Amino acid sequence: MPHLERIVAETGVTPVVNQIELHPALSQREIAAWGHEHDMHIESWGPLGQGKYDLFELPAVKAAAEAHGKSPAQAVLRWHIQHGFIVFPKSVRRERLEENFDLFDFELTADEMAAIDAIDPGDGSGRVGTHPDDLN
Repeated sequence: MPHLERIVAETGVTPVVNQIELHPALSQREIAAWGHEHDMHIESWGPLGQGKYDLFELPAVKAAAEAHGKSPAQAVLRWHIQHGFIVFPKSVRRERLEENFDLFDFELTADEMAAIDAIDPGDGSGRVGTHPDDLN
């Protein structure tokens, strides 16, 4: 958040969109809340965890998917949407692209959302990409 606060302090402008690594193991709650308070939209980078952890095998994700007759990926993408995040899942396979659009005929319950939210330990250990502070 210091990066955002510095941008605003030095320019007087709040970004309209902030693309950050965001998936169930790294939900970036503080930045998302700051964005909401400042009318800044959050775009999820790596919304499915880049395949770097067993997201689709986690009980909360599997249970939500099974409850709605959807794939685990669809349950996670729906989680992003219900949080109000902008999400562009990446795929080159036609069937996955079609599946990624099939998200609007179901809604996760409050309990399912909370269970997926609980995947993030809150200590940043779920990050799969490079931390912005470590980039040159």
